[in-house]
Amino acid sequence: MFHIKSLELVHWDYWQRIKNIPLDAKIITIAGQNGSGKTTLLDALRTLFGLDCSMGRTYKHYARHSGQQTAWLRAVVDNKAMGRQLSNRPFRSSGFFSDDEVTLFCQIQKNGGDWKRQYLMRPGNVQIEDIGEAGNDWLGVENYRKRLANAGLSPAMAKVLALEQGETDKLCEYAPRQLLDLVFQVFGDKEVLDAYDEAKRHQRDTETELKRFEAELEASKTNLEGLRLRVANYHQWEDLNKERRNLQEEVLPSLEYHEAREKHATLSRQLREARKPLMQADAQLADKRNMLAAQAKALSDAQSHETVLEQESTSLQTRLTHINGKLKPLESLLEQKARLEKLASDSGSDLAEVAKTLQEKEIELARQRTARDAVASKIASELSTISALQGKTALPEPEVQRTMRRALNDAGISHAMLSDIVEVTDPKWQGAIEGVLGGYASVVLLDKSSDAAAAYRLAEKERYRHFIVPDLVHAPTIKDESLMSVVKFSAKVPAWLVEQLSRITRVDSVDVGARLGSHEEWITPEAYHRERRGGRSLFVEASRYRFGSAGRTQRMEAIQKSLPALEAQEDQLTLQVSKLATEISSLKTRLAGVDAAKELGARSEEFDDAARNAVPLRAERSEVGARLGELQNLIKTAVVTRTRADTTWQNARFALSEAEAGMRLNHKRVLEQRTEHARALLALRKSWRHLPQGWRRPARRAALVKEHQNAHQVTLRVHSLEASLARSDWELDATVIDQYQRLNDQLHSRQSETEERRYQNNRAIEATGNARGAYIERLRYTIKTYAANIKELGQLAGIEVHADPVKLENDDVQLAQAGLHVRFKFDGKGVIGMNDGEASGGQQVMKSLVLLIGLLKSEDGSGGFVFIDEPFAHLDIRNIQLVGEFLKNTDAQYLMTTPLTHNTDVYDPSELTLITSKKKKDTEWAQPIFVLQRRKEEAAKAA
Repeated sequence: MFHIKSLELVHWDYWQRIKNIPLDAKIITIAGQNGSGKTTLLDALRTLFGLDCSMGRTYKHYARHSGQQTAWLRAVVDNKAMGRQLSNRPFRSSGFFSDDEVTLFCQIQKNGGDWKRQYLMRPGNVQIEDIGEAGNDWLGVENYRKRLANAGLSPAMAKVLALEQGETDKLCEYAPRQLLDLVFQVFGDKEVLDAYDEAKRHQRDTETELKRFEAELEASKTNLEGLRLRVANYHQWEDLNKERRNLQEEVLPSLEYHEAREKHATLSRQLREARKPLMQADAQLADKRNMLAAQAKALSDAQSHETVLEQESTSLQTRLTHINGKLKPLESLLEQKARLEKLASDSGSDLAEVAKTLQEKEIELARQRTARDAVASKIASELSTISALQGKTALPEPEVQRTMRRALNDAGISHAMLSDIVEVTDPKWQGAIEGVLGGYASVVLLDKSSDAAAAYRLAEKERYRHFIVPDLVHAPTIKDESLMSVVKFSAKVPAWLVEQLSRITRVDSVDVGARLGSHEEWITPEAYHRERRGGRSLFVEASRYRFGSAGRTQRMEAIQKSLPALEAQEDQLTLQVSKLATEISSLKTRLAGVDAAKELGARSEEFDDAARNAVPLRAERSEVGARLGELQNLIKTAVVTRTRADTTWQNARFALSEAEAGMRLNHKRVLEQRTEHARALLALRKSWRHLPQGWRRPARRAALVKEHQNAHQVTLRVHSLEASLARSDWELDATVIDQYQRLNDQLHSRQSETEERRYQNNRAIEATGNARGAYIERLRYTIKTYAANIKELGQLAGIEVHADPVKLENDDVQLAQAGLHVRFKFDGKGVIGMNDGEASGGQQVMKSLVLLIGLLKSEDGSGGFVFIDEPFAHLDIRNIQLVGEFLKNTDAQYLMTTPLTHNTDVYDPSELTLITSKKKKDTEWAQPIFVLQRRKEEAAKAA
């Protein structure tokens, strides 16, 4: 690791240019007031070495403060060989520099709107003005960090050097695993770690490749199985196709030929048997003709007898009509006489009293009928309302509201009634809502305020007495004790309605409302309302509720409960009306009896003549009627006889006709069948002439019948095969057989390759084990070296330091879980861990310094440089002295910061002190850095 010898700053933060700040000392203290630039100076070194600045700052932060376009950082570091071999120079491998000094440059330039940095290395002590044209020698951040890492500034050390201000105890806060990783990164052999990583990577690669080959092998097996199924599918399709072709081309024609031959042979036998019934039918026709003649004579006799009886009946009917014509007016006079005699016998009461009673009964009847009609009308209205509430018909509305709604709809004005948009969320307060909003149910709410003028004109025309509101608002959701909190609107509402409902407080009783005071407006569940004008009841019967689904439900229930009483009332009124009508009819009859007696006396002679003349006519009518009754029975019997004779004759005639027609048809059919049979035999010989002779042999045809039964069964089988072959899942490509064979050969080859990959993977596992062993050995050596370093440093500081043995097994999981546990013992007290809360602030600093300097010690005993921001910030005088003694006894180069207000003992170990000053308000640039260097005799004395 190299040391820093000098530093130069150009346009860094508020420093214009500070040349050759000496840093060639073991312990350097940077002192100054808070805000004077101590951390700024350390951040300059961090930026120069490609590290991150502290406290979240960046190099751009410092470059902007100068107001210049370019800033420079320059440092001279030593490049002396660490030991006797010149090849051990730190920058020998970075740039093949063999000089004892190397100059590092960092140029920061403003490029457009952003800042960029680049780095340069030069052998020897080179000034900024002497750089000249660097050309391609400029390095980016990553390449520059790699060269510094080769010179000893590893990424792990860079992480340590980038510790924030006041965080020097960070190392003792590391977890054991973190500390072990850091130690190995600093001390470990990179080639061993790279070899182990390469072995693990190679093992992972071979394992991944093996898995890939195994997956491909499984996929090939799956594909091969799929091809095997396709081949089997193709063979099945081929077999079915062959079977169908054999049935269609050979079996079916043979069976059709066989069935045709059998059919014609059977037909020949049937034609021979059909001749016998024809000869028997000829003998039966003569008997049928004789029977038909006898039935015709019987029918004629029955018709003659029926005609004679009907003629006599017609004559008697004419005579009876003549008698009835003479007797009818006489019987009418006798009926009038009997009616008048009955009326005269009933009229025995006082006529004035009867007339008065009749008048009273008629008045009462009219009143009862009016009451009954009113009840019936109310029942019909309630039933209509229930139907509307059930959603079967439209809900009835007042006529004026219905008229206005129709007018608005005809005018195309979109609107809603207030009763359409109200929902009551608490059924307890339904009655109160109905009472308050009952007068507003017909308020019209316009969807568009622009329709207001047209709506007003319609309302004026219809003389509509309810409000039409064009300006609406969304009702807020309120959760309080107001009436508004139990109402929900499905659309916009008037603002004055929201205000009114919000103003009314809900109370459980009148007594509770009375206690609220005279200025509060309240309402009870029973709709008793108190406002500024006083209190009144707004009660509405449940059967008249109009708002919300709950209101409609309660309304329907109330109406349904009231219907039985209304129906009972209607029945009672109907009974009373019927009773009164009967009484009125009786009274009218009694009044009519007086006139009947007078008329009976005046027409007595007329009535006596009618009685004498009616006697002989009635006797003659009885005689004619008796004979007509006898004729009616005789005619009925004659009709039955004639009908039966006619039916018998018709049946005989139809039987004869059918027999003759059947005879002719049978003769014709037999002739046609014989002709058709002859033609069919000729066609059979011609049509099956092409059939091979071997297929027509009886033995072969019998075998086919035994196997397939008949041609119909073969046709069904062919249709079944065609349906199966018509499926879309058949394999029709014959090349699938070759594909299966090729894939089978490829599968055997892939199995061999997989076995080869498995062998290589086993070799890789073995190589990984060997590399892990080498890694473990190097890790043990690293832990041993670091434990010796921190133990040696602990002795210098008077601290017992002990590193617990690390369990290192040949297993990646255990290696990943391994950690370095370091324990400390101060002043003979008990052992404490790295960060267990037992150590004081000074002990935390000492622990971290031991762990830190232990990382800087190399094998030849030389150390690097360390940035420590205010290491004495939390230490007392004694601990400051101990830390100072410890720093002087180590080999590292320290750059520490401390405020001027601190104890002067902090300067005791310093060989070089840099004093920074705050920038004055009236100056453009900050003052230069002052340097205090201890005289050699004082340094020797201090040492």
